[in-house]
Amino acid sequence: MLTVRLACLVLIAAVAGWYAGCTRHQARQADIFVYNEPSGIASLDPAQASYQAAWWVGQQLYSGLVDFDTALQVIPALAKRWSSDSTLRHWRFVLREDVWFHEDPCFGTQRTRRCSAGDVRYSIERILDARTRSPGLWVFLDRIRGARAFHDATRRGEHPMHCEGIRVLNDTTIEFELVESFAPFLQLLAMPYAWVVPREAVEYYGERFGEHPVGTGPFRFGWWKPDRELVLVRNERYWRRDENGTQLPYLRAVRVEFVRDQRTEFAEFRRGRYAMLASLDPAFAKVLLDEQGQLASEYAGKYRLLSAPALSTEYYGILLDTTLPAGRQNPLARSRLLRQALNYAIDRERMVRYILRGMAYPARGVLPPPLAGYSAACYQYDRERARTLLAKAGYPDGKGLPELQLVISTSSRTLSIAEAVQEQWAELGVRVELQQVDFPRLLSMVRNGEIALWRTSWIADYPDAENFFALFHSANIAPRGPNTTRYRNATADDLYRQAIATADPAQRSQLFGLLERQVVGDAPWIFLFHGRIVRMVHAAVEGLTVDPLDRLVLERVRIAPSN
Repeated sequence: MLTVRLACLVLIAAVAGWYAGCTRHQARQADIFVYNEPSGIASLDPAQASYQAAWWVGQQLYSGLVDFDTALQVIPALAKRWSSDSTLRHWRFVLREDVWFHEDPCFGTQRTRRCSAGDVRYSIERILDARTRSPGLWVFLDRIRGARAFHDATRRGEHPMHCEGIRVLNDTTIEFELVESFAPFLQLLAMPYAWVVPREAVEYYGERFGEHPVGTGPFRFGWWKPDRELVLVRNERYWRRDENGTQLPYLRAVRVEFVRDQRTEFAEFRRGRYAMLASLDPAFAKVLLDEQGQLASEYAGKYRLLSAPALSTEYYGILLDTTLPAGRQNPLARSRLLRQALNYAIDRERMVRYILRGMAYPARGVLPPPLAGYSAACYQYDRERARTLLAKAGYPDGKGLPELQLVISTSSRTLSIAEAVQEQWAELGVRVELQQVDFPRLLSMVRNGEIALWRTSWIADYPDAENFFALFHSANIAPRGPNTTRYRNATADDLYRQAIATADPAQRSQLFGLLERQVVGDAPWIFLFHGRIVRMVHAAVEGLTVDPLDRLVLERVRIAPSN
């Protein structure tokens, strides 16, 4: 074991020395992709991967049974093929035989081993285990047969052998039995919560596994200096190759920095330190984009703008559970009319045009434009209607309404939007105090029901309307699931259950339409925007793509040498 540890330390030291010896110009030649993550990362454990920053790094470290291509069609990954019966309840997957975990001391003198069907079962059962306390529990809990019984047993402190509906036939074959038909099951298995991890690493590192990840992805863990930098290095045994048979990835390393100030991030991107600018603050968009939201002509040849409509909805969530202290004191939790009034009082088109420079789409309902069923006819800006509803709620011109506190992240873009909303609500007499906290802390507070009103967004885990409406199903109430507003409605629950049990696309769409009208009327969210993914990259960056899920796929990225 000591020999293995020393070998790993020597390797990391060598990589560190190689990286430190590179100038910025040399780093581009050495194929190091550097980007900034201002929101920070709390853990790299897939079981805790509930936000974008963790997904982006996890995409480089882990693999699942299946994946998405750039058109968001399901493609093979660890599984080379699969099949299901006519009921869509029984699924069988056959795994590749050439997939190895990253080399790590957790494997002892062997340093690595092949990934097997048993690892797939272990990884999903780990999500189901109550001791893991994974926010991804909802994904599998009422989907896989026996999942709830397995979870309940672990919650009682028992140690069940396995989940009844997950069967390993041999090292390369695994079967799943579902509780009922669920058409998007394949898409569930492409989510971060289904990424595969080895038991040895989880047991070896214990609670520190999120700080020392081990997977089968194109890059492996190098080192992590919290709040400073995270470095991943090329996985020399990665299983995927390109169309010419060349082993991926092309890059030698990925480096993530954690500069919180977006002005500094923007300046360092323009100097060439960062290969990519993951988002554009509205103030910086004025510099790089024209009035149509396209790259300004003077930057053609220097940068490239990558853009796509996002499967995302940005909103202010409202805690509706009045049994919690934050909900008990929240006037929004007690008045649907008040929530509707605040929705009608927001001029989303104006903010998209003048603050976001066209980098979003107004959100008047739950579903974003790329999904079938999107509607632009819900909450149109109507100040007079907002005034009328506010009076009906018992707060004419805001009289008698206590000051609301809106908790947001430290993003300057988020602050700009919140200040605009604050101003528009003030015109109705509604006073709002803004409080900024780091995003990981905000996420924790939201899950625990400690905030009455907060800003966040939902980025789809897979391209299906069900993934959005799962946020309003009472079985998914936080912290067990993504229903962070604690919304409960029997009619909505019934429509949701009908929709997920229906295989016919037209009937599913109709049911989801009825469900959206119910949710929009109850207004557990203040709807803001649907995202437009905008990434700015240097012209030397080749092979980087964007898709509506806003994934960061780096295994096919190259960085052309500077002249």
